[in-house]
Parts: sequence; structure tokens; C-alpha cells
Amino acid sequence: MKSLGLVLFSIAAAGQSPPGALPDGPGKDLVEAVCGACHEPTRVATQHFSKTEWQSKVLEMLQEDPDVTQQERDRIVDYLANNFRPKINVNKAPAKDLAEALELSAKDADAIARYREKNGNFKTIEDLKKVPGLDAAKIEVHRERLDF
Repeated sequence: MKSLGLVLFSIAAAGQSPPGALPDGPGKDLVEAVCGACHEPTRVATQHFSKTEWQSKVLEMLQEDPDVTQQERDRIVDYLANNFRPKINVNKAPAKDLAEALELSAKDADAIARYREKNGNFKTIEDLKKVPGLDAAKIEVHRERLDF
């Protein structure tokens, strides 16, 4: 669990919360309790993983801790995956990756890729919102994760 703690409690430097604090959200208390038992909660995670990568990391770190239930591990993974995901370059990512990273339907992700091929690279989120039929609210919730 030592490495996970180094990752988890390096989070404030990512600019998501005041220094030394994890961002608010469901599971924060559990992450603080489970990982804070061994690690200083003042370090900030610089790692940003997909949900699958967080699942692997949590499994690795907690494999010998029978006191943490599977439900608690799932809550930890959900918290981490929701708060510390990698950015996605909307100009380079294939439609499949856009769908997964931005929680879009395959149809919406394909529309983004087709629009990009026809009109060139996106420069801003406002450009991305011009994709016909795409719900701007679905894009807005991922604003901080978009890379152009």
C-alpha cells in the first residue's frame, strides 16, 4: 500500500484542491482512512490513470489487506478514477478512446472524429461543441480533461 499512498496523497499539487487536501467527492473519506493509515495525506498524486489502471493499482496495493472489502476497494477505485483521470487529446484520439474517456456513445465519438477529419483540429472546447448533434453538456463535464 506504500506506493499507492505515494500516488494518492500527491493529489493537491495537481491543482484540484487546496494543498494537502483531496478533492471532495464520494469515497474521499474512505481513501483518506484506508490509504492515510500508512501514508501522509499531504502529498499529492501526480498520476492520472484510467479506471482500469486504477483498479490494477488498488489491487496491487491492497492485495494483502483482508480488512478492506471488495465494495470498499470499488469505492476507492471510483473515487480515484473520477478525480485523477488522464487528459485526452481530442485531435489525436480515435473515436473508441474518445467514447471511453469522455463517456460518450460510439455515435457521438464517431461524430467528433468525422467532424475533425472534415474540418481540421479543434482549438478550443467551443470548437468541439460545434459538432452537429453532440450534447454540449456531455463535453462540458470533461472540460478539465480535454487537451487540444
